[in-house]
Amino acid sequence: MKIFYCSLSILIHLFITEAKAQERNNVQLFLSALDSIRISLKIPGMAVAVMKEDSTLLNDGLGFADLKNKIKVTPNTTFRIASITKTFTSTLIMQLVEQGKLTLQTPISKFGIDLGDPNIKVKNLLTHTSEIEPGKYYQYNGYRYGKLGQVIEKVSGIPFYQLLMQNIVKPLNMNFTAPGLPIHDSLFDFDMYTKNHPEMLPFFENSFSHLAKAYDVNDKEEIVETQYLDEFGAFGGLATNVTDLLKYSKAIDSNEFVSAKTQQEIFTPNRTTNGEITPYGLGWFTQNYKGIDFYWHYGQTQGESGLFVKVSSMKLTLAVLTNSIKLSSPFPLGDGDLLISPVGQLFYKCFVNKDDAVSGIDFSQPINEIRKEIKEHFKSEYKDFYNKEIISEATIDNFKGDTASAKKLYNLYAELNFKNIQIRKYNSIVAQINDVGINQEISKKFVLKKPTKIQITGIGENCSGDFKSWCDYGWIEDTEGKIIWRMQTQPAVPAGGAVKNQKVETVITLLAGTYILKYKSDSGHAYDNWDSLPPDNFIWGITLSLID
Repeated sequence: MKIFYCSLSILIHLFITEAKAQERNNVQLFLSALDSIRISLKIPGMAVAVMKEDSTLLNDGLGFADLKNKIKVTPNTTFRIASITKTFTSTLIMQLVEQGKLTLQTPISKFGIDLGDPNIKVKNLLTHTSEIEPGKYYQYNGYRYGKLGQVIEKVSGIPFYQLLMQNIVKPLNMNFTAPGLPIHDSLFDFDMYTKNHPEMLPFFENSFSHLAKAYDVNDKEEIVETQYLDEFGAFGGLATNVTDLLKYSKAIDSNEFVSAKTQQEIFTPNRTTNGEITPYGLGWFTQNYKGIDFYWHYGQTQGESGLFVKVSSMKLTLAVLTNSIKLSSPFPLGDGDLLISPVGQLFYKCFVNKDDAVSGIDFSQPINEIRKEIKEHFKSEYKDFYNKEIISEATIDNFKGDTASAKKLYNLYAELNFKNIQIRKYNSIVAQINDVGINQEISKKFVLKKPTKIQITGIGENCSGDFKSWCDYGWIEDTEGKIIWRMQTQPAVPAGGAVKNQKVETVITLLAGTYILKYKSDSGHAYDNWDSLPPDNFIWGITLSLID
């Protein structure tokens, strides 16, 4: 028996040693790949931290906090975190709820907030369901979320920034965390506040003195210095570092702010009044992939972006902060899909995934090698994951100006996804605008010699919860500029790929005369510049055809 116990002990030791070695290998792979993403997106500086249970697996800096003076990013470098601040706001709101001072069903009008509808409640702001018809549709809106600061101040009697410092920052000794505003800003009386609360002064001093400079990319694709927006509130603008975010994450797991029951309510995806599940809980994005729940938030505004992810079931936390908007802005994270982000994909592969079916594809290889690797695994249940990888890699290529490489990836996507989809065949085409790229407005004149029944097929980007407000859309005008028909407000159906890809099909009768068919696109997600999964067969535009 002693021999058996000894052998078992050796096996356990070997297993633990091998697991730790694999974990260290994953950390190095993650850090190397993350730096490649940073360089590709022309991000000057980035800090990253990964925590598992009570162990910090990674806490490091990449690139520069200050390019001119060659100051490197360290774990102590502070960054403004934009909308990641919303998770802090949620914590303060739910503390007030637990204290019995507030209910989520209270109309916001009680706090002097007028957004044009007296039926908007606190929960609608907290879940991004306040627009169109309160509670019925999800529509991410940072401005409206920011009104929760007014709610907090009215209920608590304390300015938002003070309650944030008092209830979260100071108790956790988040020593490099403070509102990301210059001390002379009129939002708060810095001198008076620090005089009355001298213990808070070091938080501000540390945060300001370690703040990275803000950068952007100009039209010549050059990295240039820019300015942070002088904004702070419940919507965003907090400055912190990745080390402090790990403290914050650990406190959430330990239920130091609210009870376990309330925290679970925060992390539960909201349902609309129609019963539809949204990608947002109470101040956090919530997403389940392959049975694993992800609670996360991103941030992006001028000179700042970041990603903060919690996988509570695995006691995992990721914090990535940068001094450029580019970590988030090319990717539509507001749609609620963490895995459209290359950083989200990388985190999943290195720390979350336990299935060998998810292979780490090296997208720096020639396209034929990429095709070969993906096809070996593409028939697996992770098809959607590989699709998102292909599209996000193409997004990065487009950002770098390498449209040829992006086109090869789009062709690969088509090869893998469109084989069994029949391309629409139209009868005699009256007018057509197709393959519309970003930032375009295209017109086509057509003439009808007699009253004619016309089949309209329009495909574009519908960017509102009720599918009535379009970002990419078509319409018909007469020669005097009067709109005869338009895609907005028309019934729409999915066009394949991302949910926002929508199709309108209808039949109208046009009188004899001269008309102009038009189509307009915005700055994201269009033909050969997809930021999310594209529609079936990449069809993007509008076609008018004759009825048999």
